[in-house]
Order: sequence, then structure tokens, then C-alpha cells
Amino acid sequence: MAIGNKTETLDEAASSNAGGLWHRGVRSGDWLTWDRIGFACLCSGIGLTLGLIWMLVIPNSFGSPNGTLLMDYLSFWLAGQQALQGTPELAYIPTEFASIQKQFSGSDTVFGFFYPPTFQLLQSIFAFLPYKVAFAAFIVLTTGLLCIACRMISGSWLYAASLILIPACANNAFHGQNAALTAALYALFLIGIERNRLIWAGVALGILTIKPQLGILIPVALIASQNWRTFLSASLTTIVFAGLSAAVLGLGVWQVFWEQAPVAAAMMELGGVEWGKMISVYGSARFLGLGHTAAMSVQIVVSVVAATSVWFAWRRSADMAVRALVLVGAALLVTPFALTYDLTLLVVPCAFLIREGLKNRFLPYEKATLFFVIGLSASTGPLAIWLGLPIAPLLPMLTLLLGLRRLMSANASAQATPNPNRIGAASI
Repeated sequence: MAIGNKTETLDEAASSNAGGLWHRGVRSGDWLTWDRIGFACLCSGIGLTLGLIWMLVIPNSFGSPNGTLLMDYLSFWLAGQQALQGTPELAYIPTEFASIQKQFSGSDTVFGFFYPPTFQLLQSIFAFLPYKVAFAAFIVLTTGLLCIACRMISGSWLYAASLILIPACANNAFHGQNAALTAALYALFLIGIERNRLIWAGVALGILTIKPQLGILIPVALIASQNWRTFLSASLTTIVFAGLSAAVLGLGVWQVFWEQAPVAAAMMELGGVEWGKMISVYGSARFLGLGHTAAMSVQIVVSVVAATSVWFAWRRSADMAVRALVLVGAALLVTPFALTYDLTLLVVPCAFLIREGLKNRFLPYEKATLFFVIGLSASTGPLAIWLGLPIAPLLPMLTLLLGLRRLMSANASAQATPNPNRIGAASI
């Protein structure tokens, strides 16, 4: 009987030790060694390269009957084509633009173009190239710009190359989307703030208006930190950029763009894009069966909390590992219209947090949380559609919470550190 009890005790101890080791591993994240990370990045890089070659060179299921690659970039390139042909306004007339796409691709699949004329002006440069060449050039150049920005943050080309190979970046590349470009602009804005290059930061922010929904909370951050130079620089850059597009494309294209805005809102409300492919709080609420009004109410509540967090973080801290995490996480939470490839933006706060963690230390559970956020950054759509789990808003939410936690930790450390002047005064 004694032997049996001893055996049971040993089994319980072994189980307890195993549970403790697992918990300590998750807490410290020490299992995330560079060998494992490097191997995963190498596999991702090889897979991304082969995948793009397959998409662009070899006939595949993503092609139309005449061989046109049916990806999001088709709308970008054709919008640029309309600019070159002197009819840029056609990109903002849904029936006309759908007809243009069908005629070019020979397919009934069409993509909307809801970006401002400033982005159409940028795409007119790539429209000089054949479609697939333009697709590859756009992805290589914008991803390369993001890699340079990550190098500026991390100080290492190796870390930068690893960051642009995360699943969200691959997802963006396969769609031919612009998330790498917007992430790079966001990074340059934050780098400019950190390095006190405030005019430069404003210029990057002004160009970021090609996707205005991602910058909704940036004015809150700038006002909270009383950064008026960047605010002014961004405003002037926005005006000049918009004026340039009007001068080149014509003032009328802006009028048609604004007239088309209700179409984009209706497309979101009526489910023109599958709810499962959206990463917003609104999209997840609709996926779970809530109506438009109820889902928008939830979205508003979350947006208010996100905006408050940005104000608090940018008012109380100058640490970019705090500011970037909170601002980018909140930016993805506050917009009701964002898709899976927009999670590429999370590369930026991850770069700042990794730099800080390697320089000083990672807080408990930070590495494991980063692994979760990065690892699922391209899987939220399939999880929602196939398994019914709309977890996408959880990723920017965790990013925001990581930033707030660092802020609280810094405040707690400051309060716990003895003040020599106060001690001296007490002694006297």
C-alpha cells in the first residue's frame, strides 16, 4: 500500500514538474531560440518566393480564362491605367470600372477601388509596366521599403529580413495589396518621432493618407504629445499631395471619389466583403450574427477605449516600445473596415518591442504573446470561415495591451526607485 502511495506521489510530482516547466517556458519564452526563428523565416522566405513565381509565371487557379491574375492588385493597376489614358474618374464609377475589369480579364470577378486619387497617382507610375511585371515590382519595392524601415528600427538587416517574412507580409504579397507600403510609412512616421525628425515624420504621415482609415488616431497621439511640428508638416504634405493629384488627374476625380464614398460604406454594411475576411471588431460582430446597428455600437465602444489608450500612452511615455504598440494596435481596432492583409501593420510595433526586449529585457509572457500574434497574423480569415472563430481583433488588442503593460511596468519601476534627494533631505 505504501509503495502504491509512493508511486502515486511520484506521478503527481512528475506531472506537477511538467506543468511547471510548461508554465515557465510560456512565461519566459526561452524556447523561442534564434535557430527556430531563423528556420521558420527561411521556410517562409522560400515558400513566399516559390508561391509568387507560381502565381505570376505558371498558369494556376487564380488566373482568368485569358491568363489574367485575379488578385486585388488588378484594381490598382487598372486604376493607374485609367490615369494614363486621361479617364481617372472611371475608377470611381463602379459600373464603368467593373466593365473595364471584365473586358481586360475576361472574367466576372471584379475588385473595387476605394482609395483616394493620391494612391491612383502613385499607381499610374506602375501602370507603365505590363500587369504582372507591375504586380511583382509593386510588391518587391513596397516590401523592400518596409524592410529598410525595420532595419532602421532594429539596427539589424537580419532582424529586418525576418520581420518582413512573417505570415501577414506573405498574405499581403500574394494579394498584391498595399499593406507593406502603409506599414513602411507608419514605421517612418514613428522613427521620425523617436529621432526628433519631426518634419520627416509629418511627410511620411501625409503620404499615409493614401489609406486614411489607418490614421484616424494619429491626431490624438500628436495632440497628446503636443507635437505641433509633425502635425503641421503632415497637414501641409497632405494638402500638397492632394493638390498634386488634382493637378495631374484633374479636380473632377476628387469629386467623383467623394461621390463614391457611400458605395464603400454600403459594401461594408451589406457584406460585400465576407465578414470572416475582415479583422475589425465590426466585422467580427457581424460574423457572429449581430446586425449593423448593434455591431457598429460595439465598434464605437471599442474605438473610444482605443482612443483613450492612445491619449494616455502618448501623454505619459516617450518610449516608442510603448507608443508604437498602443497606437498601431488601436489603429487596427478603431477602423470598422480592415482586412486580413492589414495585419502586416503589426510588423512595426513588433520591431520596436523586439529591439527593446533584446536591448534590455522582455517582460514575462511577452515572447509567447508575440509568437501568438505573429503566428496567427495570416490565419484569422481561415479560422473565422472554416472554424467559426473570429479572433482577428484579438491580435491588435493584445498588441495594445502589451504597450499599456510596458507603460504600467515603467511607472511601477519609477515609483519603486528611491529618490536620492528625498532620502538626503530626510537624513538632514
